Amino acid sequence: MYLNRTVPHVEIEAVSQFLFHLLTGDVDQLPTETLVHNFWGLFSTEQNQAAKYLECLRKHNLTRVKCYPYTESYCGSRFGRKPPERLEQCRRLLANDINTTTAGVDNTTAQIFNNYHSCIQSYRRRVDANCIEVLRKAITNHRLRVTKVVRATMDSMRPLLSALPNLRVIHLVRDPRAVALSRIRFHSSGRGAYTKNIRKPESPIAAEALLYCHHVTANIRSRLALEREFPGRIMSVRYEDFVSNPERRFRDIYNFLDEPVPNATLAEMQKKAASGQAKNLTTKWQSKLTYKEAITIVQNCSDFFRLINVHVSANDPWL
Repeated sequence: MYLNRTVPHVEIEAVSQFLFHLLTGDVDQLPTETLVHNFWGLFSTEQNQAAKYLECLRKHNLTRVKCYPYTESYCGSRFGRKPPERLEQCRRLLANDINTTTAGVDNTTAQIFNNYHSCIQSYRRRVDANCIEVLRKAITNHRLRVTKVVRATMDSMRPLLSALPNLRVIHLVRDPRAVALSRIRFHSSGRGAYTKNIRKPESPIAAEALLYCHHVTANIRSRLALEREFPGRIMSVRYEDFVSNPERRFRDIYNFLDEPVPNATLAEMQKKAASGQAKNLTTKWQSKLTYKEAITIVQNCSDFFRLINVHVSANDPWL
């Protein structure tokens, strides 16, 4: 299990640069993989302002990128499926920081990366010729720009907060018991991807929670340091609080942004929160975890709960 992997500075810097280009509308600097990612179509209902860009991608058959299978066997299809050394080598090869000769890979592996680069370059030419300006306008025509990221660390936020004085960061965290349940019940393609290298874990769900807490606790500590450095520009939100009282949290967020509350967006958020409440998304774990699993998670994640000021008793882990 690659639990204690420290994120290299080069990755922290790359995430900061990526977000800077995205938020400022400098789309020419965005990687091709971002411009034609399948998520544009999968989450189309949550990206209304980018509807014209998605329409363009579909028109030019750019929504189903077929390059990724080339590298899956060597680099893995999801984070955590290959050791850090292999992931770093793949990152450098994919970014053209090194070539296959320098990397010392065999001819078969070299052909894998040659095929990938040839494929992705073909998509880049097509998206640049047909859709790039549509995306640029979708970003630059709006004064308020928002993006959700799930893999960025709080350490990646420091350069952004320094470079963009108007930037505000909202750090969303969720109860590890719910996160672990969600990961375990994920589609079979990703189930256990983060903990599959644990040698016969006693409890897969507890292992998932431990991994989540390990990374998020480090992120929280980084966020607390950033809050002292950039007061008033970072906000912490618990998923459970948002689902239980969406209007209050929604208004808190817009107050944090110094923006008026858009009623149409508020109504949409209330609808989504109601759906989450109906599905018991914040409490479902209580009926799915065993008592031993709940105890183990509470013990392993004690620092996480302490840092978010939530008291959870090891004697009653259902609270």
